[in-house]
Parts: sequence; C-alpha cells; structure tokens
Amino acid sequence: MTIDIGARNPLAQEPTCPRDADGRPRVFVEGAGAYLTDLTGRQWIDFDNARGSVVLGHGDEEIAEAIAQAARGRSGVGTSWSPMLDDLTGQLRQVFGGDVVGLYRTGTAALRSVTCAVREIRDRSIVLSAGYHGYDPMWHCEEPFTPNRHGIVEFLFDLDVLAEWLSRPAQVAAVVISPDHMHLGDRWYAEFSRLTRAADVPVIADEVKVGLRYRAGLSTQLLDPAVWIVAKCLANGSPVAAVGGDADLLTPLRDVSFTSYFEPTTLAAATATLRRMATGGPQRSIRAAGESFITHTRSAFASTGVPIDIAGNGNLFQFVCADSEVQDAFHAAAAAEGLLFFEGDNQTPSAAFAGAVVEDACGRIDRVCRALAGRFADREITEHSWYASAWGAMDGLADRPRTRQQTLAIVERLWAD
Repeated sequence: MTIDIGARNPLAQEPTCPRDADGRPRVFVEGAGAYLTDLTGRQWIDFDNARGSVVLGHGDEEIAEAIAQAARGRSGVGTSWSPMLDDLTGQLRQVFGGDVVGLYRTGTAALRSVTCAVREIRDRSIVLSAGYHGYDPMWHCEEPFTPNRHGIVEFLFDLDVLAEWLSRPAQVAAVVISPDHMHLGDRWYAEFSRLTRAADVPVIADEVKVGLRYRAGLSTQLLDPAVWIVAKCLANGSPVAAVGGDADLLTPLRDVSFTSYFEPTTLAAATATLRRMATGGPQRSIRAAGESFITHTRSAFASTGVPIDIAGNGNLFQFVCADSEVQDAFHAAAAAEGLLFFEGDNQTPSAAFAGAVVEDACGRIDRVCRALAGRFADREITEHSWYASAWGAMDGLADRPRTRQQTLAIVERLWAD
C-alpha cells in the first residue's frame, strides 16, 4: 500500500506532524502501546504520542472499549445531556479544583475563550503572555515586550519584564503562562507568584500540555491560578479540553456551546482516561521508565562523545544539542533506528513505555550514539545551546543567570531565528 502526500493534497492546512528530512509527513498505519507501524511494516517507538496526548498508549483496551460502547449508543447520545457529562465535570472539579468547569474541543479554543472572558470581566486591555498557546493569531507578536493589536504582551518568561508591566496593574487583565518544568524551576514559579499576587492580577494557567502529565492535577501547586486549562492528557488522544476556576471571572462562558458538546465517544474517552490519571499511577509509571531511559541515554552520549544533554525528567524531557547541525544529525540517526522523537521539542512517553519497550529503546539509542561517535568532537554544549533548546520547547527564555543587557541580546538573536 502506498499513500501519495504530494503537492496535489487538497488540505488547506499544513498540519503539524512528524516529517522526514524532505519535509514529507511520515505515514503510520497502526499503533499498539508504545509502538507505531509504518507503511513498510517497520516498527517505531513513539516518544511524540500526538504531541503528548496519547498518555496511556495507542489502542488502550479500556479506552477503546469505552469509546466503542459510546459509539454504539450505550453511553448517552449527542442530542442532549447524559450521565457521563455529570461524571466528567465532577471528576474535573475534584482533580483540578475550581468553582465551575467548562468543556471545549481544543485547548487553543478553550484558552482564547477564557482569556476573552477574563478580559471582559476585568475591563482591562493588556494580557501578559509567556509560552506557546496554540495556532491562534491572537497570540502572535511582531516584537517582544510590546502589545500587539490584540493587547497581548509577550514577556518570554522574563521576570524583570513581568515586574515592569505589573508595576502598572490597572492596565493588566491577566497573566497567561504555559508552565514549563524542563527549563524553569521552583524559584521561578515562587517569584512569579509573588509578583502576580502583589499586583493582584489573576493568573491563567495554560496547562494544555502539562496538566496531568506530572501528577494527578495541575503540574505545580506554586501557581495557584485563578483559571486553568487542560487538554492533552485528558482523553488519550480524543479531542477535548477543559477549563475551570473562579466563577466570577468565567461568567461570560455561560453562553458558550457547540453542536458536538454532548458527543458521547469523546465524553467516554475523557471519563475513562481521567479516572485512571486521577490515581497518579500512570504518571509514576511514566516517570520511572522515562528516568531509566534518560539515565541510560546520558551515559551513552557521554561514552561516545556526542554533545547532547537532556533537560527535564522522565515525565517530559528534551534533548539539548550543541547546535542545529548536531540536532539534525541526531534526529536523522534516531529515525534510522525507528525512534520517533518530536524534533527540537519535548518528548512525552506514554504509560505503555515500560519494561521490554524501554530495553528496546535503550538498545536503539546505543546504536544512534555509535553512528554519531567521533563526528562532533569539536562541539560542546554552551549557554546558547540551552537557551536555543528552551526557546524551541517553551517559546521563551530558560531561567538562567543573566543581566538585562544579556536578555535583550539573547532575545534579539533567537527572535530573528
């Protein structure tokens, strides 16, 4: 079987997905646990997992059965309310907290709706932003630290810039951040929270990527956000996002609805997935297996002289390459060994990445390192390597010591790229 993905493809979009060296989408015809099968029958180990959405693994039997029952009309209907909706909203409040919760199809749509709601209630024009918030022109800034036409100010996780804007709190409706735990530590979150509380400006936590990824709940308790959004780990790949928080700030959401609001297969996937994720068990399993792989891989990099380090932990991590040439060579060698990585970004193993799969992955990474051994003896990981890697994963600046002048120079260099 062949699939033609050429210039005549009628899609208006160019969707994000794993691609080969020529930019053509990789095609996979089957998924089972942590493995994918391509058109030739070759098996790959999946570290991308639909950008972290397939948190329990491909084809999980419990989730598949819940979806099948719903698809057969045995778990409610798309016409109106069902008991599953009550179950899901109850679970969401119990796991994440908040006075009220709401549902959307995507994290991007949920975040836009929430941000507009909070800005309307607070009647202030400026929204301070850090991190990636999805494919939405609202968040696109032509330059950092300055409001765009939607009133969004990109502060790039720089606390000095944040403090300057929060010194004029009467202008600021909210601060929206996508938490990162690979390049920002507890010190950063503690200072961020101190600044926002002192200014009495609400925080909107865009936890689309990291909610449920680390623990049974939001990724960090240091933020104490007024509003939260979660999505990727909520339904093992089915399209749903949830918001929750302060009832007054979210009052404008009362009129939000859409035709597929009660669609039963999505509710079934979310209810079944969240029930398991709420135990914290899958997160602990992912952490243990991921840490085993990271420890082995770091040792393999060191023993073969490959200038790559790893940021983060077993739940979510990133390869920090000395430069773009090393990165390209690494991903080419990894693809040759059937390791599907999210190139230049974070790796999100699923709960199916365990036992023999980890051993298989370690064997493959050993072969990757042997293929690269001796090729980059003159390269080393620098401060720029760390900043460039952070920029690729979090669209902002890693929390590393620097002066304001250094900040401006780093931003100028990375923004241009």
